[in-house]
Amino acid sequence: MRRLAAAIALAAISAASSARAGGMECWVDNGAVVVPARFAQPGFGDVTGDFILDLSAPHSQLHLTTAQGDGMGDAAQARGMLTLAGRRIAASLAIANLDARQWGFPTTLNGVLGADVLGGYMVELRFAPCRLTLWRRAPPAARAEATLPVAMVGGVPTVTATITDGIKARRGPFALDTGAAGVRIVAAHARFSRLSARVDPLSRDQPPARLAAMSLDGQVFRDLPAALQDDAPDGLLGGIGTDVWSRYALRLDLRRGQLALISPPALAGVSAPRSSRSPGSSRRAAGRRARGR
Repeated sequence: MRRLAAAIALAAISAASSARAGGMECWVDNGAVVVPARFAQPGFGDVTGDFILDLSAPHSQLHLTTAQGDGMGDAAQARGMLTLAGRRIAASLAIANLDARQWGFPTTLNGVLGADVLGGYMVELRFAPCRLTLWRRAPPAARAEATLPVAMVGGVPTVTATITDGIKARRGPFALDTGAAGVRIVAAHARFSRLSARVDPLSRDQPPARLAAMSLDGQVFRDLPAALQDDAPDGLLGGIGTDVWSRYALRLDLRRGQLALISPPALAGVSAPRSSRSPGSSRRAAGRRARGR
């Protein structure tokens, strides 16, 4: 009888913990946050594998090659259930050719998960080690270095920042770009002073330029990697990538319109530390080194 009572108590504790938060390991490849996820559409097989987590993407997408391999044919949309960080989320993924997004990655990417699938959660993203946690309710308290107001522009969460090339300055909304490395600036607002024909001005993973400075809530970041952007929703000045965000742990509350920037040590003990990359990612990294990438 005592053993039965203990088993029931442990099950109850586990269920309560699950109701509070769902978390998972993630990793960063080519400047982008990558997460394992599963997408199941009724009548078709499950898609399980790696997805880019890009908060600057207004619509989540499923790679055309993946969709066709799953028998979805020429459908424009896939509707089903997304399992991410221990959560089951009803999701609609646009089917698109994502060959350009997965260039340089050591494995096939099944799609891009954007802000549209995360609106019901407090999103916590750490970088060292990389971990994504989705909270239904307020997470344990942690002192933030800054709390920034977040506005939705074109379906993506943005914060206000000021950029300068040392002579001119621009101030406006920047997307939370967890799918690229540097600061990306809409091409209508910037140009390169020098550009080699061998350089990709739109590179997400190897930004070819340097930005003199960016100011975010009074914090100044100097000499940041930068690239141009040609796919931003109307109204954006650009996007701020993982080169900046990886200095913090992020807590994004889309319902309240807030982004908390937390020093990673302030989250010590909130949940158990995990490896910064999945076991599969470690094997892929070793393979990439062997191939000389």
